[in-house]
Amino acid sequence: MGTSVKKSRASVSAATLAGTCIISASLTGFAALDAAETNAADAVAAIQDVMPKSLSGLAAVNSDSDTAAEVALLGGTVDVPVDPADGLGLGVSLRIGFPFAQQASDAADSPIPGVVAFDNNNGSTTVPIVLSDGTVQINTVIDNANAPKRYDYPIDVPEGAALTQDTNGTVAVVSPDGSALRVFGEAWAKDANGEAVPTHYEVHGTTLTQVVSFTEATPFPVVADPSTGQYSYNCILQNGSNYWLATGALLGTCKGSYLKKYINGVMVQSVPLTGYGKPGNPAAFGTMACLYAVGWATLSIYGPGKFVKFASGIFGYVASQLVPTNLTACRG
Repeated sequence: MGTSVKKSRASVSAATLAGTCIISASLTGFAALDAAETNAADAVAAIQDVMPKSLSGLAAVNSDSDTAAEVALLGGTVDVPVDPADGLGLGVSLRIGFPFAQQASDAADSPIPGVVAFDNNNGSTTVPIVLSDGTVQINTVIDNANAPKRYDYPIDVPEGAALTQDTNGTVAVVSPDGSALRVFGEAWAKDANGEAVPTHYEVHGTTLTQVVSFTEATPFPVVADPSTGQYSYNCILQNGSNYWLATGALLGTCKGSYLKKYINGVMVQSVPLTGYGKPGNPAAFGTMACLYAVGWATLSIYGPGKFVKFASGIFGYVASQLVPTNLTACRG
């Protein structure tokens, strides 16, 4: 009882989207929505309710008889097929397969131009979305508790590349030289009320699996979303180790020495950092602010008494802040 009541918000939104199209159809003489388009409208309405920002900033798309949506980006073309078995293309080097592609229906247009949906015919629907900033989201909309809990995304990678997962759960497609071709955002899923549903990624060979642990008491529909951006960021720590930032993570979370930016496995920028995750400044060396910071930091360690340590620490910190780029570490 409670589940169906909580579902009403998505149902109303779906009805609004679908109703708008039906009214428009009756006024213009076009046919009303068919079952596939109604399912697409329902799925997009669920996304709108749970994660509205996913439908803002959409990329401009083209289409043809074989391609439901095609977007030209800096890192190459992203193409969403009409036939789900063809998978989603990311540039020239990667293709990501859709869950249940062999049993899913062909792409159906949603009320939002450029957004299509694939009915998996098992209580779930796949809705790929391409944003203008290059982010690709492959949303799964889960209608009820009888739907599957595991969603496989087989990835066709170049020879020698591999799918990796670090201790933080971040998944990346890594080329033989260690550079990332793509990095995926953290696994997430939300129910019809916008509450988090337990979920995680698993990696098996070159297949990324999202596991969504809903229950019969979960308010449906549930929306889950593996996403990947056109840029990948590698944080190089002071000890020489490194890790890939999940897509969507704030770049300031990298507290290392350098932040390296990649696109399709090619490094396009290397930014030196202070120990606080802010860009450093190679001109820091030899400046008075840096010399004061180093000098007073030394006194704070070796100077006599707590007062000296406190005063020198405060003075050193303030001196290091005098330069706009925050040269606390006095390095570029």
